[in-house]
This record gives sequence, C-alpha cells and structure tokens, in this order.
Amino acid sequence: MTSSEALEVIHPEPSLFGSPIRFFQNVTGNKNLIFNFIRRDVRIKYRNSILGYIWTVLQPLLLAGVYYFVFTIIASGTEELYPIWVLIGVITWQFFSRSLNGSITSISRNSGMIKLIYFPREIFAITTVGSNLVTTAMSLLVVIPFILYYELSFGIHFLYLAAGLLISAVLALGLGLMLAPLNAVHGDIAHLFQFITKAGFFLSPVMWTLRMIPEGRGGLADYVFLNPMVVPLEMMRCGLDGTDLGITNFWIGYSIVFALASFFIGAIIFTKTESKAVKYI
Repeated sequence: MTSSEALEVIHPEPSLFGSPIRFFQNVTGNKNLIFNFIRRDVRIKYRNSILGYIWTVLQPLLLAGVYYFVFTIIASGTEELYPIWVLIGVITWQFFSRSLNGSITSISRNSGMIKLIYFPREIFAITTVGSNLVTTAMSLLVVIPFILYYELSFGIHFLYLAAGLLISAVLALGLGLMLAPLNAVHGDIAHLFQFITKAGFFLSPVMWTLRMIPEGRGGLADYVFLNPMVVPLEMMRCGLDGTDLGITNFWIGYSIVFALASFFIGAIIFTKTESKAVKYI
C-alpha cells in the first residue's frame, strides 16, 4: 500500500441519487474549511501586488474601456448606456469563465494536497467559485459611479444582479464538477475550455445586447438563447438600468433548468469518478 493510499479514507461508492446527497453533506460538513480556503485564495491572488484589491475594480474597468473605444470610435456606436452594459457584461463573463476553468482544473491544481491527506475533493471546485464570487462582488463596486452619472434608479430590479450571478455560479460549478475528473486524466480538457470560454465571450451578449439585434433578424435570438449564459448576462444588465428583461419565461426557465441539471449531473459524475481520477495526477 502506498503512502497516499494509507492516508485516504475509503468511502463506499454512492448510488446514483445518493451522489448529490453525499455532495451536500460534504459541503455542509466542511463549510468552515471552505470559507478558510476562499479567504486564502482571495489573499493569494493579490498578495504580491502593489495595488492589491484595487485590481478587482481596475481590471474590468480598463478592459471595458477598450471595448467601449472600439465600439464608439471605430464602429461608430450610439447606444447611450453601452459603457455600463459592456462593463457589467465583462464582469459577469470573467466571473463565469474563471469559475468554470478553475473548477475544471481543481483536482489537477491541488494534486499535492490531495496526495497528502483525504478530504472531500469537491471543496476545491466550490472554493474556486466562492473566491471568484467574492472578487466579483468587489468588482461590481465600479458600476456605482456609472449609476450616479446616468441617474439610474435604485430599486427591486437590483435583485436581477443576484439572480444573474447565482445562475452563472451554479452553471460554472456544475460544468466544472462534470469535467474536473476527466481533466485529471486528460489535461487537454482544460486547454479546450479555455478556448471555448474565449470564443464564448464574443458569441455571448458581453459586448453586445439582445436589444442591439436588428429587427429584421429577430429569429436569430431564438438560437442565441440556446446559450445558457444569455439570460444571466441580460439579468445583470437589467438589474442595473432597471429596464424590462424582455425575455420569455420559457427561456428564463431553460437557463435555470440547464444550470441546475448541470449541477446535479456534475455532482453525480464527480462523486462517482473523482476517486479513480486522482490516481492519474
């Protein structure tokens, strides 16, 4: 028996429907450890930076400024609220892509700790999403001056912000749990999804919005909605400017069900395969 095998606690493989239950038990039973890991990850991210946490606001602001310049100067865009639309789009997509890609590599990145001691390995993916949620919450502070400048109202529509982030988080975590064991065996998965999230940046309404689709191409929206990130991105925008979401209940339900299904399937796949996958790291 190797040292890693001696340290690992052997758990019986859960049933199909028992997998999500064991997943939640592992999370609730280790919530203090998760909070400590989240705190650690946020501190490490800006540990050797002069500006520190200011980068959580500065980075999306600078990136959105570049896209605003391209749209307004080069493409001659005229949308008045475009600066705040693209800013919230960039913040939301960065949260989703970092959470997804980080969750996919959660096993391989923590191979050293996994080999030393056993504890529920889904904690690494949850920590990734949690730490990105904290930095995203700080990044959202940058929209306050825009809200004041455009004289946007504060109201109950702000709940759309929480809904958009929640759907994005559940979707990223679900897909990450689904793919993390496979990536531990085949590292190409991480490289593939880094490309997919970069391509998705342009294919999703990050630099553009649904209201910018020409009227003559209204049917295009039906295909756009197949992307489960469309609804949360639009929710984030409507949460700021207070405009009507303008999305049918069918597509809202589709996005929510897609995220929840991804999470439950991801929890099942992860709990049934992670013990085999860690042998390859």
